[in-house]
Amino acid sequence: MREIADTIERDIVRALQPKPEKIHKDYWTIYEKDSFGSFHSYKDYMSFVSYEDAESFLLLDKTIVKAEQKYADLRFFDDGVIFQSKKRYMSDTPDGERIPVLYLIHHCYYDRYPYEADVLELSDKTIKAMKVAYRQMRIAEIYATRVDWMMSGDDSEESFRERIKEDLAEFEKEYAAKDWAYLDEDEE
Repeated sequence: MREIADTIERDIVRALQPKPEKIHKDYWTIYEKDSFGSFHSYKDYMSFVSYEDAESFLLLDKTIVKAEQKYADLRFFDDGVIFQSKKRYMSDTPDGERIPVLYLIHHCYYDRYPYEADVLELSDKTIKAMKVAYRQMRIAEIYATRVDWMMSGDDSEESFRERIKEDLAEFEKEYAAKDWAYLDEDEE
C-alpha cells in the first residue's frame, strides 16, 4: 500500500511542477486516399509552410487535378476532397467502382512539450481526488500494519488500539503540513 501511496504522491508532485514552454507546430501536409478503406500521408509525411506551397508541390504532378464535384461531395476526408488523380484509381472499392485516388491538403497545428519534458497535466479536481486517494492509502497502511502486529502477537489488543491512535494522529499532522510541490526523496 505504501508503494501505491508513494506513486500517487510522486504523480501529484509531477503534476504541480512548473511546466516548460510548449513548442508550437503549424504546418500543412497532404493525405492520399489510394484505398477505399483508409488514407495515408502522401510522400513520406512531407510538411509545408503554407497551403499554397502544398498545392504547388502536389500540382507539379501533372496527373493530379482539382477534384470533380461528385468526389468532393462524397466526403472521403473530414475536410473534404480537394484533388484527384487522372490516371490512378483506388483499390478495394465496392462493386469494382472506379474512383480516382484522392488527395487532401490538411492544416496541422498543435502545441506540445519538448520531448524530454517530464510533464504530467492533471486538472485541479483530479489532483484533489488523488490527494484523497493518497490519504486513504496511507491510513489503510497504518491499519494493516497495526492489525498485522497484533495478530502476530507483537502487540496486545490494548497496545493495538493505542498505537493506531498515535500513528493516525502522527500521520494527520504530517498530511496537514505536506508540501505537495516538493518531494523529499529522503522520506522514501
